[in-house]
Amino acid sequence: MLSNFSFAQDPNNNYCTNPLGATTGGFTLDKTRICVGSTVAITGGVPAGLETTVGYISQYEGKGLPVASGTLGPSLPPYTKPGSFTILQYGSLNGTRSIACKTITVLPINPIDFTIRACSGRQVTLNITLDANTSQYDNYVIRWADGAVDLKTRAQLAASPPVHTYNSNGQSSYNIVVYGTYNAPASCEGQQKTVNTGNLTNAATAPIINRLTTTGENTITIGYQVGNGTTAQLYQKDANGIYVATGQTGNGSSPFVVNTNTKQVQCFQVVTQDACNSAGVRSGEVCSIVLDAKAVNKQNDLSWTPYQGAVTPAQSFRFYRVYRNGSLSGGTITSQTNATFSDNNRIECGTPYCYTVEATVGPAIITSGATCVTGINSEVPGDLRNVTVSVESGQPRLVMSLPVSGTTVSYTLQIIRSDNGGLFQTVASVTNRNTFVDNTANAFGGSYCYQVTYQNSCSLTSAPSKPVCTVYLSSKSTNSIDWTTESPFLTGGVQSYVVEVIDSLNGTRREIQVGGNTRYEPDPNDPNLQSQKYRIIAVSSGGQQSYSNFFTFRREARILVPDAFTPNGDGMNDTFVVKGIFVDQFRINIYDRWGTVVFSSTDKTNSWDGNIDGQRALAGQYMYRIEINDLTKQQTVRTGAVLLIR
Repeated sequence: MLSNFSFAQDPNNNYCTNPLGATTGGFTLDKTRICVGSTVAITGGVPAGLETTVGYISQYEGKGLPVASGTLGPSLPPYTKPGSFTILQYGSLNGTRSIACKTITVLPINPIDFTIRACSGRQVTLNITLDANTSQYDNYVIRWADGAVDLKTRAQLAASPPVHTYNSNGQSSYNIVVYGTYNAPASCEGQQKTVNTGNLTNAATAPIINRLTTTGENTITIGYQVGNGTTAQLYQKDANGIYVATGQTGNGSSPFVVNTNTKQVQCFQVVTQDACNSAGVRSGEVCSIVLDAKAVNKQNDLSWTPYQGAVTPAQSFRFYRVYRNGSLSGGTITSQTNATFSDNNRIECGTPYCYTVEATVGPAIITSGATCVTGINSEVPGDLRNVTVSVESGQPRLVMSLPVSGTTVSYTLQIIRSDNGGLFQTVASVTNRNTFVDNTANAFGGSYCYQVTYQNSCSLTSAPSKPVCTVYLSSKSTNSIDWTTESPFLTGGVQSYVVEVIDSLNGTRREIQVGGNTRYEPDPNDPNLQSQKYRIIAVSSGGQQSYSNFFTFRREARILVPDAFTPNGDGMNDTFVVKGIFVDQFRINIYDRWGTVVFSSTDKTNSWDGNIDGQRALAGQYMYRIEINDLTKQQTVRTGAVLLIR
């Protein structure tokens, strides 16, 4: 505080430019340029006698003089903002007002804004942006953090951005520091800014095209691989053989899609471009394949353009593969110039066949577009290999084995039938299946013979098969069951027959081997065999079986009634006895000539002894009525006369 310094003043006057009669003081500064935050010192030059009364205004604004305040030297307060400032010295020299002024420049120390582009080959480029403050630095220091330091001027920064390449054996990332400096007399530094490079990548590797697929009439998709952080651009060879950029770029995450003429061979390369716009690392050349297919009789002929891409040790031709309807057809073709293939594997007429050719060249798989043809085959279908007919669930059922040659995926079987030896006529057709159930036939009424023809999808028909016939079971006499002899088998013939017996009471089954016989007699003396259900099983020499219809063989109940008896006690023919076979329930009534019942019984073992109410009946003729129910519950009534002889 300068309490002894006070004099009248003009508050609006700039005393540095108009001292108003004041004597000239004087002082010197240690620096005329300093950085923000620095101080300036008075180093001398003050006139004798002024030292005790002098004061200083460090940021004089040109308006009057202080009344009684100021700052003594030798150091002034620090400057907190940049700019040009006036230092005013004021005091009293020999009783007279004294004024002196000097100008000082305060320089900014703002940090320098910059970004990093990390490029392939561990190369880093700095993009430094200078503003009104940071453009005042005399020099720019770049510390690359690997021991290298660059000092750049503004002119050098404007000419080209700083570039630095890190040693391949160094760290994966570095913290780069940039700041500005001022020359003397300021000799100070600005604030530092640090930015990390991120993970650095080694020298760029060549991109790889790993798949080229013709996906439509005008579309090709290209799969490729590039290094992390690398952008790739697609190039296509033009009609002059020059590769031209297509404008498509990517990072390998999705394929390129190109609209082009796929009827001609198209060739491509992928070129990498990193963040520093370093371009020129190219993939190997990969070219499309154009496939053609023609259908001839029983064969489809394929041809394609031999692979036309450049072949190198790293991208060598390996083989072709042909696919039919999505499945590999045949083996591999290892000759690059062998570009044909004939497919004669069961070519069916009317059937569509779609082909693609796949070439493996180095790491790339090239797939042609699909080419489809319709098969041609004029071969007449061969004979059916087997036909078997059997009665199942009461209806004839045929099972056919299809021909070996001349077949197609879609086909029709014509069923031709003869009823009980009549003419053969078509009765049905079945499509794409080898079984048929004849619901219009009555297997219980007779035998049916069948022939079958095979018709392929080109309307070519096989010859009719030899007839196969159902085994028809019936009875030709009262004592036997009989069946037809025509074979139900197309191949093998009938080797033997089996009689299957189904018990009519409990449903149990048993089998009787009868060899080649076509007639079987049930035991006539078995009282339990009045009614039985039968079926015939025909067995071929190959072990196939065919079943006949079911047939129930029934015998009539038999009643034996004498026409006379002699109840005279001689032990011969003394009673009237009725005998029967297959009799379940029994009733007899005997009447005299007036219609009176003289004997009645429900016991088939009970006989009339010729007595009426314990008295001997008169000789003569008596009438009888016999009612029976047989084992099948069928009723029979017999009436007649018996002669009683005394």
